[in-house]
Amino acid sequence: MNETSLDILDGCEILPLDDNVDLDNKDKFTKLSLTKSQHIQVSALMSQLPALASADMLSKTMMLRFPDGVQGVLMQLKNGGYSTTLRNVETGKITGTAWLESAAPQAVCLAAFSAMAIASGQYFLAQINNSLAQISSGLDKILEFLYGDKRAELLSEVSFIRFAYENYQAVMEHSEQRIATLISLQNARKVAMKDIEFYLSDLSSIMSEKRSNDISATVSKMIRTKDCLDLSLQLYTMSNLLEVYYSENFDSNYISFVQSEASSYIAKCEKRLLKYLGQLQHLLTESKGLFAKSNKADYIHQIDDMVLELEVSNLSPLQMTLKSALSESNKERDFYLSQDGNVYLKVS
Repeated sequence: MNETSLDILDGCEILPLDDNVDLDNKDKFTKLSLTKSQHIQVSALMSQLPALASADMLSKTMMLRFPDGVQGVLMQLKNGGYSTTLRNVETGKITGTAWLESAAPQAVCLAAFSAMAIASGQYFLAQINNSLAQISSGLDKILEFLYGDKRAELLSEVSFIRFAYENYQAVMEHSEQRIATLISLQNARKVAMKDIEFYLSDLSSIMSEKRSNDISATVSKMIRTKDCLDLSLQLYTMSNLLEVYYSENFDSNYISFVQSEASSYIAKCEKRLLKYLGQLQHLLTESKGLFAKSNKADYIHQIDDMVLELEVSNLSPLQMTLKSALSESNKERDFYLSQDGNVYLKVS
């Protein structure tokens, strides 16, 4: 530990800022957007810093005592902090009371650090979403290529996923809504897998039923179905990532499992997609005089780009997004607190 640092909670340190740190440097720092309650929690931490610097205070620890035979968790208050009322996790009913001894500074630190972690989670989810072109595009644009019975189902789940990442901070402050959102995220993942299989089957059917005198229509159907498949794969990826963030389950074994299972499934799906795109490439190359040369050249270039993106490396862009996002969840983070209560995350 640095000589000038304060080890407030196990592994969490507070260090004084150098005067020459430029928090306005957007290449190195990003200002986190805080909710009202998070601002209160961070401000409370700032006000406690003088007391935390006291050797007497640092020597004290927090003790949480539960009455005999009572199990539960501290009830979180809407404006930050915790009450001494115990609530049963499963039923939500009041089960008893507890008391804290010498807890104020440590409890303030815990609440503030939790607030900063959630705020940074919102930032990283926004970065992830921006890398998923289909999900981050406008709903009107998505409606242009969605078709069939899956249209309403997929659009509904994409709308929910947007709600979940855009309102991550707010929902995380309300345990009941957070639990409901987690359940919905698990359902969204299942829906995404069903839709993925549906569109892969559709790609196979299109190539099987192709007509030699209507290749232009075949290409159009393949591209439209491929767009639907991409959206479903991105929905599957984002639902996996959001479940990790909402559950705050960053256990290394769990993260490794999610990474392995999701990446393996995406790879298998993309391999099947590559097979159908290869068949379409061959069909276009062998076709003669069935549609305008200019259209043929455009189609060939478009399909070639799709194939190249999937073949360029061992991990596709979607798999890279998944891997990067999961590895980011376990990285050490540095937060910078200004005197006015703002929080900045070091990004480089």
